[in-house]
Amino acid sequence: MAVQLRVILEEHSIQKLTLPTGIPNTVEDLVAIVTETFQLHGEVGLLYQDKDFDNHFFSVTSTADLYNKATVKVILKEPIFTLDLQPVYESSTLSSPSSVSTYPASNTETDICPANDDASSQVSDCASSSSRDTIILPDSCRPAAWPVPFQVPEFSRDIELILAEANKSYHATGRHFMDASVKSAIMQDLAKVIFSYTAYPTSQQVPSVAEALVSKFPCLKEPGSFAGLYGWQQRIKYKMHNYRAKLRSRKYSYPEIEINTLRRKHPADAVPSKNVKKPKRAEVNYLPPHPTGQSQETLEKERLELLSEITKKNNGTIIADKMNKTFSSRRVEVVSLSPSIKEEFRRITTVSLEETFMLKLDEYTPGASFIKLCVKPSVDHCLMRARGGAAGSKMRPLLDTVIDTQSIEKKRDAVVCCLIDYLGERQEDLFHDCQVCHIDNR
Repeated sequence: MAVQLRVILEEHSIQKLTLPTGIPNTVEDLVAIVTETFQLHGEVGLLYQDKDFDNHFFSVTSTADLYNKATVKVILKEPIFTLDLQPVYESSTLSSPSSVSTYPASNTETDICPANDDASSQVSDCASSSSRDTIILPDSCRPAAWPVPFQVPEFSRDIELILAEANKSYHATGRHFMDASVKSAIMQDLAKVIFSYTAYPTSQQVPSVAEALVSKFPCLKEPGSFAGLYGWQQRIKYKMHNYRAKLRSRKYSYPEIEINTLRRKHPADAVPSKNVKKPKRAEVNYLPPHPTGQSQETLEKERLELLSEITKKNNGTIIADKMNKTFSSRRVEVVSLSPSIKEEFRRITTVSLEETFMLKLDEYTPGASFIKLCVKPSVDHCLMRARGGAAGSKMRPLLDTVIDTQSIEKKRDAVVCCLIDYLGERQEDLFHDCQVCHIDNR
């Protein structure tokens, strides 16, 4: 018996689907028919209108919920992109595994060195090039980035046996596994593995864990949710929150967790959800703990010795070792203290940012596009006077005020204000006007 379905593809695209042999027995078959009929790309999900709930949409978990002339809505899942960086060449003779950052590489990985008759010389060149690019990390740092796809850990022997039997029952009868104690043990092991990669999994990483788990153990799918993942995603989020709270209660400190505690925050930011410091994408070791046996005081001594070693020639090995030791100390300073751009610029380049900017501004101010044209307003190629519209109307009065002045301060003010208008910025975002209030103490 032929069946017709009303299929909502997009907000303004509604099509009719005719099924000559009736509604398929499985959701997967129906999804395949919809995908092929309407030429859809990517992963597709289906929702249907339930008459018992005022025609609200629910996930299609069984084709028994569908009927002739039912309304079905197509949902396209957005793909999850994760950057996975791997070295192009690895040599087993470079360093010991405990001190070198290693990442799993596929068997099909290609060598960047071209093949020719002199193979030995090419390998030697590649090894020397790889040794120069090797990054040494402290033992306290995480050795690898988030795996793609996520690898579900091996659980304890009894849990693995229970899940194996539950999978057999699921494939035979379709019965889902509902033992709460086993799920709790699974969540504990997952939390440990997740924390080995990141303390704060993102909204893209959490679904990847849930998807990997139900792919390995289909019996853990939860009926009533899309793809059986929603419940596991929520469990993982709450479990990681509780796991971080448990780690905070221990004597051993985890800097990336401790930095977000209320006692470490500024009084104005003493709110759990405010100013939370988390690693960004591709940041594996955002705030690692100090190496074993080291403290902030000992690392400060290493830093001072590092400044002395930099002045010596042919001292790369010692410098690299001290950079390795003081890495966690530098991260604490950058993340927790949040030094300003001016301070970091001065420390990196030994050049004062503000003084350099003012010197360059004074150097280019008499040029053809700045103050020189303020003295000669009739010149047509004036960069700022040639600007039209609202920006030009704001700049011209400022330029006219410095035509006859010799004060470099006034010229600077005019040029900076004109640059703000010329670049389309708002002065209110850069300057704040303060009014001095005199208080009568009589």
